[in-house]
Amino acid sequence: ISFCIIFKLWTNIMMDIDSKTKLALNNQLELLCFRLSPNGTVFAMNVFKVRETVKWQPLTLLPDTNEVINGLLTLRDQIIPVVDLNQWLYGGFPPALNEGEVINQKHTQIIIAEFNNVIIGVQVYKADYILRKNWEDIMEPITNEFGQKVNNYTKTDKDDICYIVDVERMLTEVFPEIAAELAQDIASVEKFPIDQSRWVLVAEDSEVALKALCIVLNSLDVQYKSFGNGRELLDFVAISDTSKIGLIITDLEMPIASGFTVIKELKANDATKDIPIVVNSSMSGNSNREMAEELNAEGFMAKTDPSMVADFLRLYMAK
Repeated sequence: ISFCIIFKLWTNIMMDIDSKTKLALNNQLELLCFRLSPNGTVFAMNVFKVRETVKWQPLTLLPDTNEVINGLLTLRDQIIPVVDLNQWLYGGFPPALNEGEVINQKHTQIIIAEFNNVIIGVQVYKADYILRKNWEDIMEPITNEFGQKVNNYTKTDKDDICYIVDVERMLTEVFPEIAAELAQDIASVEKFPIDQSRWVLVAEDSEVALKALCIVLNSLDVQYKSFGNGRELLDFVAISDTSKIGLIITDLEMPIASGFTVIKELKANDATKDIPIVVNSSMSGNSNREMAEELNAEGFMAKTDPSMVADFLRLYMAK
């Protein structure tokens, strides 16, 4: 049985809400690990963002387009842009290749992923295996080898470094029209009176996503504090006057403590259970929305929708 078939079967199983919720409640995640060359660095993305993997097939080329976009894949009557991760991360072939060595395109794979309500293909050499980790095992990068293009890293079962790709940054850089549309959406948000006596707390580990969210909050004159992971936010709440916290906006994917852990711990505590929590996630599938609701979060929005941010602020932070 091919890896593609095995992975499709496994994905169908993982679509079950109970399986996903169990992972979330245990502060765990599953990563699809892949390489860009036969002996290259291991990269990964959250399995919840992955629809399937397919064998490479000829793409429809686009003239005068970003060199990081290899072309368009037609898959079951759906047209999907395919990103060359080698180009985006390295600006060409990865250094693991020997001089003169060329990867045969026919031996590569395309990961079909969905995040921020956008479906794209990501061309890789090979998707190797599924890695289950605790969020405590996800660490912030200690090297700038890839700049800001990786969020975090962890270790594989063979003790190799595994870098988690910052898909929000990739979308912004590869598809600038998305960033331009976001800027237009932010500019169109109408201001309204905000309760300045209370704070919005934000947990977000993606620099690009946090910047976009902060622009919206600043434009509406919101008092806020931001944190790079869920544990930092939880520690802050523990020493704070909770009556001064008007709203918490949290990502789901974060090192040390995920957004699911943030929701679970705050809703289980009598002192914090009434603080409204809104999930801001690039994992925009219905199952993630259902998980957030099952954990008693007050809302869910695709990352970052300015109008939805404004709607939740109007609901919980307006004078």
